[in-house]
Amino acid sequence: MQNERIGRSLRVFSNIYAMVFAAVLVAISVTGKFFSINIGLSLRIGYENLPIVLGGIILGPFAGLIVGLCADVCGCIAIGYSINPIIMLGAGSIGMTAGVISLLFKNRFSPISVILSDITGHIIGSLVVKTIGIAIYYGAEKGIWVLFLERLITYIPVIIFEIIIMLLLFSSGHLRKELNKLLK
Repeated sequence: MQNERIGRSLRVFSNIYAMVFAAVLVAISVTGKFFSINIGLSLRIGYENLPIVLGGIILGPFAGLIVGLCADVCGCIAIGYSINPIIMLGAGSIGMTAGVISLLFKNRFSPISVILSDITGHIIGSLVVKTIGIAIYYGAEKGIWVLFLERLITYIPVIIFEIIIMLLLFSSGHLRKELNKLLK
C-alpha cells in the first residue's frame, strides 16, 4: 500500500490539473517573498513556505520537492536575489519532507498529519538545510548554532500560522472532496 502511494506521488504530473495546481502553489510562494519581512541577511518572516508544504501534503513528496525548487528559483529571480543551491535544496526538502510525513498517515489531511508534516518539513528544510546554506553563503559571524537559534525563534510563529491556516483549509469537507478528485 505504501509503495502504491509513493508511485501515485510520482505520477502526479501526468494529471494536467495537478500540474496547474502545482504551478499555482509556486506562484503563491513567489508572492510570499514579496510580502516577507526581512530581518538582516539571514532572517525572513513570510508565508512563502506554506504553498510548498501544501504541495507536499496534497500532491506528494516528489511534487512537493518540485514545487519548492521552482518556487525558490522563480522567487529569487523575481526579487533579484542570487540563487543559492543549498537554500534551493532546503526549499525543496520542505515540500518533500512534508509529503513523506503525510504519506505515513491513512488520512493525510488529518490534524496530526498536517501538524507533523509542517513541523518536520520546517525542521529539516528551513532550520537545518537553509541554515547551513545561509552560513556558507553569508557566513555565520556569531556561529552556526546562534544562527540556528535565531531562525528557530523566528520560525515558531510562522509554523504556528501555517498550521492554523492549513487546519482551517483541510477542515472543509468540500475542499477535501475536491482535492481527492484532483489526485485521482
